[in-house]
Amino acid sequence: MSSHRNIRLVAALGLGLVLAAPPAIAHADCEGSGACVEGHAKVKWEEGESLSDKSRKKNAKKYRKKKDVSVAVTLQGGRGSLFIDGVWIGTAPFETVQIKPGKHDLQVRDGDTVITQGVITVPTKASELTVRVAHPDAGDA
Repeated sequence: MSSHRNIRLVAALGLGLVLAAPPAIAHADCEGSGACVEGHAKVKWEEGESLSDKSRKKNAKKYRKKKDVSVAVTLQGGRGSLFIDGVWIGTAPFETVQIKPGKHDLQVRDGDTVITQGVITVPTKASELTVRVAHPDAGDA
């Protein structure tokens, strides 16, 4: 009788593992991309993309009452300026930036040279994210 109970228990545990929610923290794959974004399973980085003014305004209105998310941007091996939604934020080393959830244009430039640009989708349930950008001249020094 106890062997049937053990089998049911093992089956229930196995089903629980299969149905368990994915972890909240996910490590991003940085290969072949100008930026590595990590900190939440649903964060998304679209390399080379940009938002239209209309979609940026619609997105800002949709998420305006949501809690800010801390985004730490690091630039490895060089200098650069950070722009979010077309607004200059600062030069490297960057401070943590508070932004609303939703889609945002993110661009890092060194003078007129664009190091990386894309659209970052910040999940509403995220509390903090990290964006790591490798400067193309980092290996030349």
